Amino acid sequence: MVPVGAFCIDRYEAPNEKGELPFALQTAYDGEDWCAARGKRLCSEDEWVRACRGPHGRTYPYGNTFKPGVCSDDHPWIGVSWKRLSRWPQDPALDEASRLYQADMSGARAECVTEEGAFDMTGNVAEWVRKSASSRSESKPGYEHVLKGCYWAGCYKDPQPSCGFTNGAHPGTFRTYEAGFRCCMPRASAVPSAP
Repeated sequence: MVPVGAFCIDRYEAPNEKGELPFALQTAYDGEDWCAARGKRLCSEDEWVRACRGPHGRTYPYGNTFKPGVCSDDHPWIGVSWKRLSRWPQDPALDEASRLYQADMSGARAECVTEEGAFDMTGNVAEWVRKSASSRSESKPGYEHVLKGCYWAGCYKDPQPSCGFTNGAHPGTFRTYEAGFRCCMPRASAVPSAP
């Protein structure tokens, strides 16, 4: 994990392993359960944004100027069969998700890293986070989660995947082909990393 102020955040998207493909087709509650099983929790929106922006408040994880292709946000959009995806966990949904999946292996783009060492905060897979009380993101009343960081084909209604982008259009039960997550935990609880 990467220490960021009073908390730590996974260096990579779940499964938090360099060189592994990040999870996708996940709900926010899948993320909540996966993180809890490892003694962690789903990141809050405020934590995620702070980790992405770094101590200097950058617009993008790597700086203040957008650089196409630095992060995995430059793949083409492929038309989606929502009817097939809605059949999860049946094979048609898994086959459709596999057809659409274009994420890079975690850490594959060495420049797509924050000042503190978290990779792929924008692009790759969109990341579920727990909506913060201070959130200014637009979402429907009662939604407890939002998606951050965009994904491999960019952002919905935004030309550049930034640390500030939020997709609040879906409930945490929404399962979509491009959504994953990463975990956080209080810094005092984090296990020190090996030298």
